[in-house]
Amino acid sequence: MAEHSIAQALRGMADALVGESERPKIAFTALGSELPVEVLLEAAKQATEQLIPVIIGPVGLPGYPHLPADDLSSVHRIMEQQLALGEVAGAVTLHYNFPLGVATVAQVYSVATGRQMVLASTTGSSDVRRPAAMVRNAIAGLALADALGIADPCLGILNVDDATAVQRLLTRLSEAGFSLRFASSGRADGGALMRGNDLIRATPDVMVCDTLTGNLLIKLFSAGQSGGTVETLGSGYGIGLGPEQKATIGIISRVSGPATIANALRFCALMTQRQLMTCWRRRWQQACACGIEDILRQDAPPVATKVEPSSEVAPPPKVVLDDEIHGIDILQLDEARLCLWRAGIYAETGMGCTGPVLMVNHQRRADALTHLQSYLN
Repeated sequence: MAEHSIAQALRGMADALVGESERPKIAFTALGSELPVEVLLEAAKQATEQLIPVIIGPVGLPGYPHLPADDLSSVHRIMEQQLALGEVAGAVTLHYNFPLGVATVAQVYSVATGRQMVLASTTGSSDVRRPAAMVRNAIAGLALADALGIADPCLGILNVDDATAVQRLLTRLSEAGFSLRFASSGRADGGALMRGNDLIRATPDVMVCDTLTGNLLIKLFSAGQSGGTVETLGSGYGIGLGPEQKATIGIISRVSGPATIANALRFCALMTQRQLMTCWRRRWQQACACGIEDILRQDAPPVATKVEPSSEVAPPPKVVLDDEIHGIDILQLDEARLCLWRAGIYAETGMGCTGPVLMVNHQRRADALTHLQSYLN
């Protein structure tokens, strides 16, 4: 402990002497990767010129803070505590389930043009309906562009299913006063709907897509040159943004390589310094003032209510959630949660790398599966 304090003090003096601004503390959960822990720590070491890594995991990085933890539930619990207490400015992690309503927004690089492009979004889920989710993703993408210092960013919509509906909803939002400028495709016929060429060339400043497509794209951008075995480029899957998200949390995957991990830590540090969460709140508040919720609600198809509203179902006492149940359709996820609540089993919804999940305590998993038979595929 004394050696650590001395090392930190000497580094702080060195920073002050050369006039560097204070480096932010960024938590890094060094557990759950397909790479050895030693490789993860070496990746964190590569980023120490821009940040102070706070390692959460079985082994620490000499000279830097270390919080011991031996399993995923522990590392995430400690990470969330550190963020809530303000001990760290942000965090980079993997195997993390954001709650529904939160999706990650990343930045990718076009080798063809040298342009950077915001990709919104890459994991998580901002809404259960694709058009509404893509509209919310657009708000998050613009917020990231703001934090990156892009003045008056232009926004394109990847030409996937429901893209025209998304354009219609965003046009309504723009007409209501929301600051929005559509990009124009590089193809001869132009338009705000982006083709594959626009994706490769990074035509818009912000490319909006559904999360599943974005997840596939970020893997191609980051692991295409390695044959898909390891992510060698980019800075991970980006930062989670949503109305209820307070902390700056960046995501990597189990196949993110050392360079990608180091870049993800640097990107997270930069976003804390550039006040990304403030940029997000500013964009979201403007969208709310322009009636985004009403616009999305009017466009939603009627859905039959199958269970009582959550306000009529009292949640059981909270417990540690260290297990996941997969295989439930996203449109049934909230109903499944309420089903467990009525059975006295505490659960929360989330969105993992492979789709929607219900998070439960491992000791109640068997009981939960029994109650969820009608919801499981």
